[in-house]
Amino acid sequence: MVKKPCVQNPSDPVLWCKEAAARIEAGDHKGAIYCYEESLKIRPEVPDVWYNLGLLLEKIGQPTAALGCYTKSSEMFPGDYRFFAERARLLASAGKYLDAVVAVSDALAINPHEPQLHANKAGYLIRAGDAKGATAAADAALAIDPANSAAFVNKAHALVELGENGEAESVLRKGKEAVPEDERIAKMLANLLVRTGKWEEALTIADEVLLVTPEDDEVWSIKGAACAYLGRKDEAVAAFGKAMKINPKEKSYKQNRDAIKKS
Repeated sequence: MVKKPCVQNPSDPVLWCKEAAARIEAGDHKGAIYCYEESLKIRPEVPDVWYNLGLLLEKIGQPTAALGCYTKSSEMFPGDYRFFAERARLLASAGKYLDAVVAVSDALAINPHEPQLHANKAGYLIRAGDAKGATAAADAALAIDPANSAAFVNKAHALVELGENGEAESVLRKGKEAVPEDERIAKMLANLLVRTGKWEEALTIADEVLLVTPEDDEVWSIKGAACAYLGRKDEAVAAFGKAMKINPKEKSYKQNRDAIKKS
């Protein structure tokens, strides 16, 4: 039986927090959670402890409990943007995109110069159905940080939603040049090029990405589509087959492979 953590003076909340830090360093997240909870029983009005507890609860797969902790922190100390930003992220992961937009807007009201907050807001707005607002949020991020990967991706996504594929392609090309090490931008560009009929270039970019991330099933699928459009049947079948092996749950890979075999 695993012993519960203990401290020399159990009535001292600071000692419990120090023990929590030691447990985190040792990789004992559940032990650290216990320590933070003991600290909060003694002194429940410390927002940073609620925040740290939320981070750990999220790590062990308890997002609802984590969200409660972030909400508690933001109510206690509304001057720290981190609490609102984490709330926004968890709300978005639960599909509550409008609530996430509100929370990240609260974070931006406190810290309007944090580019990642603007970029995240763009992502939430896309999913909330406001592509124009998402474009503006992404532009705000890029005005602060011209190499913000998420801003490039979210702006391009928003432009595609607005039917502006040419503008989206231009944004992704700029992003690929500004942040060449980010495979997400190159992957999205390759996918868009397939959709707009630029199959040779799409294939070239897909192959470049696969050199770095060979286990990305989506990129293999993009490669398969490009090869299929180019009439390179065997390569297309092989690419979709590879995608199937990496992610057998995605039914479209098998459907596409089988359709090419029959063609």
